[in-house]
Amino acid sequence: MGKKIFLLVVAPVLLVTACIKIKHEMTIQPVHITVDVRIRIDRELENFFADIDKAAVATEKDNTQKKEELQ
Repeated sequence: MGKKIFLLVVAPVLLVTACIKIKHEMTIQPVHITVDVRIRIDRELENFFADIDKAAVATEKDNTQKKEELQ
């Protein structure tokens, strides 16, 4: 008799717990990487060094012209 009562109590508990569903969802957020800063810095450095190169070329031309005038 004790086993019957135990089964009558345990069986509904097992049936109810077997129907419980837990749903897990994982969402992966996109990763946004900005490279604008690096590109901007590269462009600014190129402009800076281009200005220096232009100034150096102009100075070399002036020096060459002065040497030619002296000769």
